[in-house]
Amino acid sequence: MSFFDDLASNFQRAFSTDGGAAAASSSQYYTVGITGASGSLGSALIDELGKQSTLNGKPVRIVKLARSDNVDGAANTLLSDDNDDTTMTTLSWNPKATSPASVIDADALDDIDAIVHLAGENVATGLGPLGFLGIRPWTEQKKAEILDSRVGPTQGLAKAIAASKSKTDFLVASGVGVYGGDFIGDSLEAVDESMDISSTAGFLSDISRQWEAAAKGAGSNRVVNCRMGVVLSKNGGALGKLYPIFFLGGGGNVGSGKQYFSFISARDAARALVHTLSTPSLEGPVNMCAPVPCTNAEFTSAFGMVLSRPTILPLPGFAVSLLFGEMGEEMLLGGVRAIPSKLSQSGFKFQHKNIDEALQSAVEETI
Repeated sequence: MSFFDDLASNFQRAFSTDGGAAAASSSQYYTVGITGASGSLGSALIDELGKQSTLNGKPVRIVKLARSDNVDGAANTLLSDDNDDTTMTTLSWNPKATSPASVIDADALDDIDAIVHLAGENVATGLGPLGFLGIRPWTEQKKAEILDSRVGPTQGLAKAIAASKSKTDFLVASGVGVYGGDFIGDSLEAVDESMDISSTAGFLSDISRQWEAAAKGAGSNRVVNCRMGVVLSKNGGALGKLYPIFFLGGGGNVGSGKQYFSFISARDAARALVHTLSTPSLEGPVNMCAPVPCTNAEFTSAFGMVLSRPTILPLPGFAVSLLFGEMGEEMLLGGVRAIPSKLSQSGFKFQHKNIDEALQSAVEETI
């Protein structure tokens, strides 16, 4: 998006007849609904929001969106400014529902300024040869679970947001896997949001495309496809599983070690989401990854240095292919070399630009 496109978009929002995104609700609070709030990224976001005295000129209220087969029809009372506990509430939503009224309580949604949608089946959890790491090959059932947990619920929330009487920004987690997994060594330059992803190959690319397309159903509301790099936290995700292995000296390169790795510290991921909430010019695909991607070998070396542990036990490529098939080829041997052009151009300042800083943060932070 050019400077003039940004200017026109902001002008239209500020002076639209329905009040625009800035006039989402009349509440004294800026209210953020979060799906996947109990996950590592959701927890980091809640921690970061708690550090904000105000957001978009109002005190922050957090609404944890909890999965339920039934939507609480009286849930709007939870969001009343007269409620004693207004800074943190829980609201039920039904990710399996298809009609807007069955997905989330309409009256409650009218008081939510933004929804950050982080929920989705983990792409690598399960049993298998490395079950203790939470890694297993993709079966057709697992693929269906991954797809169904992303596309259907996102479509449901998008339709509910489109049907709401008030404006609600919709920030939806996606992944840098949408760019494919062909970034090995220096064979391909780093890519940003301007890359054409319509024909990138691989299961993760296809899932991400469908996930992002599902969010478009939010109508005229602002939609941001948050293309996350691997979020680094010792409390969860990939690093949480690798941490004890590396701590015990069992780390090493995977395959050639030349495959690129787009990452972001949990703190910067949470900060980037908060920055996006307060930056209406950010919309569409936004890469949320550190500006200096690294290779698997560089990650391995840096993690060993941070933990003061050796990293001499590699996992050969043939073993990855044999044990994990398609999942191993894409997630362990494939690579993504993405940079956050839109985020940087919008004025966001990373605290952890490179892998050394990000891993140090992951080890020291409580999130």
